[in-house]
This record gives sequence, C-alpha cells and structure tokens, in this order.
Amino acid sequence: MRCPFLREAQVKFCRASAYKKMIVRLPEQPENERCSSAEYVNCPAAKTHIEDMPSVDHCPFLNESLVQYCTAAAVTKYIPYSESVNSQCGTDSHHYCDLYLAIAHPGKTTIGIPNIKQQAGSPQNEEDFLINDIHIPSNIWFSPNHMWFEASPDGIIHIGIDGLMTKILGTIDRLTFITTKGVHRPTVVLTVNGVDLQLMFPQQVTITKANTYLRTNPQKIFFDPYRIGWLFEGMEDKTKSPSYDGLVRGVDAVNWMNNELQRMNTLTHELASRPDLQGAVLIADGGNFQTGICQHLHKEDILRLFNDFFSPFAVRRPEK
Repeated sequence: MRCPFLREAQVKFCRASAYKKMIVRLPEQPENERCSSAEYVNCPAAKTHIEDMPSVDHCPFLNESLVQYCTAAAVTKYIPYSESVNSQCGTDSHHYCDLYLAIAHPGKTTIGIPNIKQQAGSPQNEEDFLINDIHIPSNIWFSPNHMWFEASPDGIIHIGIDGLMTKILGTIDRLTFITTKGVHRPTVVLTVNGVDLQLMFPQQVTITKANTYLRTNPQKIFFDPYRIGWLFEGMEDKTKSPSYDGLVRGVDAVNWMNNELQRMNTLTHELASRPDLQGAVLIADGGNFQTGICQHLHKEDILRLFNDFFSPFAVRRPEK
C-alpha cells in the first residue's frame, strides 16, 4: 500500500540551464511559452549550445519527466519516477516515515491488562495492549531478547527494540550498526553508561537498509520504538514461509511481558539490597523498577542485566 501523501506529476526542465528547476506541466500549455515553440532560439541559455543542435520547432534542451512528491513535506522535492523503487512511499514502509506519522497519526486503541478478554493462543484482536506504561502492539512479534519483528503484506520487514528495553535503558550514549545490508542476523551495539552492549536479532533475515539516522538522534528509539525508532528494514524470502519460531505476539506477548516485568523487579530489589561503598543498604519497598535503571548501575550489574534479558542467547522463561 502506498502512502496517502504521495502524488505524481509531469514536470519539465531545461538541460541548458546552469540551474535545474523542475516546473509542473499544466493541462494546457500557455500560448506564450518559449521552450515549446520556435521562439526558443531567443533564449540566452539555449544560444550558447544551439550550434551543436539541429533546427527544430521546439527547444532541444527541453526535457519532460514523470516525478513523485510528498504533499506532507514542508518543501516540495520532485523525485524522478525511475528512482521511486528506492522510496518507502510506494510500500507499507511509509508507516515508518516521520512525516506520515506526524500528520496521519495512525495507530490502534490501547487497552489495559484488566480489559483483556482473550486467552493465550486465541485469535489476535485489533487492539494494542498497555502494561505498566509499556506499549505492546498486537500485530508485532517479540523475540526472547526484547526485539520486535513486523512483516507487512508486501513482504517488507522491520526490526527494532521493544518498550521494556527502552524503559530499562532510559537513554543511550551512541548506537553503532554492525550489519547494514545482506543476509545476517541484524546486529547493533548500544553504548549505555559507557558500556557496549551487542544486541542481535535471533533469526537471520535479508537486510536492505539500517536506520542510520539514529546515529545522530538515537532518542527516536525511546520516543517511538515501534515506528520512527526502527533499526533494520529487510525483505522476506518469497521462496520460504515466514518463520516465527520463538516469537510471540498478542495476548501471548502480554503474558510474557508481564512475567518479564516481574523478573526485572526481582533483579532490581536484589541489586538495591547490596551494601554500597559505605556499607549502607537500601530498603526494598516492593515497588516497580525506575525508568532508566541502567543509568544508575555499575558496569558489572549492567552486563548481568543485559545477559539475563537482552542477550542473543536469551530464552523465554516459563510464566510464574
């Protein structure tokens, strides 16, 4: 499905001009247009090259092209139709475009845990879930190490990190892509509080591009991890059926996420009960962990937390 803000137009431009300006062609040509008549011989731009061109009834430097442009953009930029295959506008990838998200405000209704009527394994509904401020889209698959995977009907896939991971990390110092194209397990290094953490999606996919804009503005991951904060884009293998082994979604994902929150709270209380350098011990009050808890941990504790929750070898723990 193409973006609703995508438009097409016929444009014309001059190859003899020092500045390439595309002009949208109107349904009716104006009678006084120089380029489409023999009057082009009086054009200063054409005069310097006219000796090399045969005499015709219109300017030989007049070019026409079919282009596409975005009506949501503040500045109109015409993209030649031949290059549209490289654009996300003509596919379901437009759902991950900043402009589309800012104007269209797509999304589903979120419901809290008490309102869930389904049981694990039942058909998925059209609503998203919310558990302890963690958004769980119903149409997205989750891996045991808290990465998400979404496949669109046109075969384009997107991969990123889920809401629990962003809540635990709080922020990152920088982001480094290890795999950007080719058939790989999508891998990225997140630097958190000076500690490098290698995050890897557990399945191999065909990566077409990485969201390299996040290297200059990684906070998009924390603002919207499931849309503008995506990490990798790829294509499904048309010769094989999609593999969702080890992944969960819908109510199954909610139950798993609830179990993960309990595990995180248990680990937080354990870390808080350790004596500090002065021998003082914090009293665990039984509450939930704080957003950005990794920013308050030492390197050894960050690595332990990462190994338990986000390691590529993480496994789904049985529900308690």
